[in-house]
Amino acid sequence: MQLFSSLAAFAGLALAQNAVIGLPTPNQTVAPGSNIIVQIQRPNSLSGSTEMAVAIGLVSCLHRVCQPASNIMGSIVYNGLFDPAYHETYLPPYQNFTVTVPFAFAAGQAQINVAHATLIGVDIMKREAPTELHGCNSDGDVRPAKACRRKSPSTNPELWKKEHEHSKAQQPLSPFSPDCDSKQPDPLEHRTTTPTSLANTTDENADTIYQWIPAPSEVDPFEVMSQPSSKRSRSRSISTDRGRARSVSSDNSESSSARDTRSYAYRAVNYVTILETKGCFMRQSSAGPVTEDVALCERLLSQPIVPPRGTLLEDEYTIAFHDALQNRSEARLLVDLHPLIMPSAENQYIQGNESLKNVIDGYNDPWLKTEPIYGPKPQPDHARGLRWSTFSDTQRRKLGIKPDEKSPYTVRDDMYFPYLTAEIKCGNQALDFADRQNMHSMCIALRAVVSLCQAAGCTEEVHRRILGFSISHDLGGLRIYGYYPEIDDGKVSFYRWPVAQPNIWVKENRWTCYQFVENLDREFLPIHTDRLMRILEEVPDPDEEVSGIDVDELDSQVSLVGLQERPGYRRAASSQNRGLQPELRMMVQTLQQQLTDQKEREEKRAAEQKEREEKLLVQLEQQKLREEKREAEQKERAEKLLVQLEQQKLREEKREAEQKEREIKREADYKELQDKLLALLEQRK
Repeated sequence: MQLFSSLAAFAGLALAQNAVIGLPTPNQTVAPGSNIIVQIQRPNSLSGSTEMAVAIGLVSCLHRVCQPASNIMGSIVYNGLFDPAYHETYLPPYQNFTVTVPFAFAAGQAQINVAHATLIGVDIMKREAPTELHGCNSDGDVRPAKACRRKSPSTNPELWKKEHEHSKAQQPLSPFSPDCDSKQPDPLEHRTTTPTSLANTTDENADTIYQWIPAPSEVDPFEVMSQPSSKRSRSRSISTDRGRARSVSSDNSESSSARDTRSYAYRAVNYVTILETKGCFMRQSSAGPVTEDVALCERLLSQPIVPPRGTLLEDEYTIAFHDALQNRSEARLLVDLHPLIMPSAENQYIQGNESLKNVIDGYNDPWLKTEPIYGPKPQPDHARGLRWSTFSDTQRRKLGIKPDEKSPYTVRDDMYFPYLTAEIKCGNQALDFADRQNMHSMCIALRAVVSLCQAAGCTEEVHRRILGFSISHDLGGLRIYGYYPEIDDGKVSFYRWPVAQPNIWVKENRWTCYQFVENLDREFLPIHTDRLMRILEEVPDPDEEVSGIDVDELDSQVSLVGLQERPGYRRAASSQNRGLQPELRMMVQTLQQQLTDQKEREEKRAAEQKEREEKLLVQLEQQKLREEKREAEQKERAEKLLVQLEQQKLREEKREAEQKEREIKREADYKELQDKLLALLEQRK
């Protein structure tokens, strides 16, 4: 019989009197062994530069009666540094922690106890010199320079061993706990920081807090990723942006527990509602996309293609192929069925499709370079985007993409501006969950294009325009959606447009999705790429703006860089400010070099401008000569025409005179004939 525990949000310990737990909501039920999200909001009384540590404990409640918070944290399911961040349309800053309810947790209700400590002036201690903890008296006084630790499991190896064995006997460790590795760390090595003062703390609580203050990471994750793959360890535990530990292997694949954590977040009942509060709506708007894009979707479904030959979707294999995929895993569907729905762009390019030269595929790759809208970072089963080589050095400089920093325009170092994602489900997992994952991924993709338009000042370029598509499918169902933003007075909302829901097991619709993807590459991809290039032309070049900076003011400007940047897209400064001065000097040197380069470019541009002006003057002189020659020729033609007119006039006068003379002669002849006739008549009489 499955045991359920009701979680009541509770801020435990005197150290956390002003802590607020946003999630889980009171009376939310979870099963032992499942993952839950605990949202902790930063106290408003603390400044943004204050470092904090947090511990999350789960305490059993007997007969539905929960004990008041005390120094006993219960089952510690997480302990680590607390690094909250501001999120759009939500204050105060908060941080989400994904924890696992122990399988051995007692039946009945439970409460969450959260403790946090404020750390000011954290100094690095040498492990080989533990005697630096000098100055502690028997009464536990605190010296101004260093904080003294009283006897506790974190400072006494014997006490730590006893408590560790006792906790192991009670329950298994959480897979999200830092102590869940097969190699247990030395208790003395786990603490490498000594706070010089603790805000809102007492001596009675100091011992408890010291137990769960973790050591700062000695290995920078960006330094690890910058090393060659041969020098990295095959599996390394690094800290994610939200403070959880994640196992990363050499092929960038994540552990199954991390994958389950993401799935749990998308299965949350209120996930769609939370997305709507962020401006992401899993429906179409009242206005819908522009008529031109609706017609584009219809063409993508209707333009005929030549389907591939020799596949298992041919009539003679269809039934057996369908039966073979029944009740199989996502991996099996991804390998056998998915290529017949959404083929690999890179493979098609190898086979001769030159239009896909700048497209790159991603299979189950986490989008580490971007900031999620809510919950975990997207990790679509299949995604398509533009290669970094699609953009020139100037364009990448305008985008401001750096190897060790997050960016709103790229999801991985090698994939910019994704435009098509796919999610695969199987078994009892509904397509609705896949739609949620695709919605999250495509909202991030659309956010990149809208952000670029905002930087260029041309948001009307993408208003109600379909900028990306998604495919959700399992063995029996398939859904295709298009995604578009609506921008109203600077407020951006994202919507989706239903394109089609074909049944690939019906002969008439067997290749509908494949046809859609191929037409997408042929017609939509050039539109998508040209739109980005056109917008980038309007974005100012940062090198040109640097020319107006005074070198004497570089130091003061560099100190303001961190305050001017968005908090979600820059690495947080370490509590020890290690390497700060060298970084500042490096930034100053970089700016000075940019100024020198800018000056050289300006001189070169001036020389080129002068050369162009000289060429233009020569061209103007030549044009003037041509105009004079043309005028002379025109004057000569006019004189010739006048002469011709005069000659024609003389001919006309001569012709008139001759005509008049002939008429006079004719009259004379007529009169003479008349006289002769009269004479004859007289003679006959």
